[in-house]
Amino acid sequence: MGPLCNEMTAAKMDAHVADAVQQGASVVAGGHRRGGQPTDLYYEFTVLDGVTEQMLVSREESFGPIVPVITANGDDEALRIANSDSLGLQAAVFTQSLQRAFRFSQEMRVGSVVVNDSTDYFENAQPFGGAGGTRTGWGRVGGMAQMRDMPDVRTTVISLN
Repeated sequence: MGPLCNEMTAAKMDAHVADAVQQGASVVAGGHRRGGQPTDLYYEFTVLDGVTEQMLVSREESFGPIVPVITANGDDEALRIANSDSLGLQAAVFTQSLQRAFRFSQEMRVGSVVVNDSTDYFENAQPFGGAGGTRTGWGRVGGMAQMRDMPDVRTTVISLN
């Protein structure tokens, strides 16, 4: 993995890890910048366990290699946690149950749901963008959704009397 884009992003990662640890999360892997690199913008792949909804890493986008693990007691709580987040671009669901996959894809407030794969999946023909009412993205790109988002439709009524 290459370096983060800038110092501000690296500092945000440092802050997210520090905040999570201070509030009781544990670092399972990584948790710091990787030394011995051309810059100090290289960050170890990081897994944080015991993350809660109140932690910065749960409420803000890190834009780096952090995986925050939040434990839920069942599907209802998992959906509540997912939908309480102000971000809503994309989500991944891992399950062997087609019924659960459809439930999560219908009930999660996100722009798109990927089942049994990572959220780095993107296809130009599919609409991509955040869900309404979230702080992620504006509108949709890709496919017909993009075409519908571009025009500014106007109705004009002219009386010729």
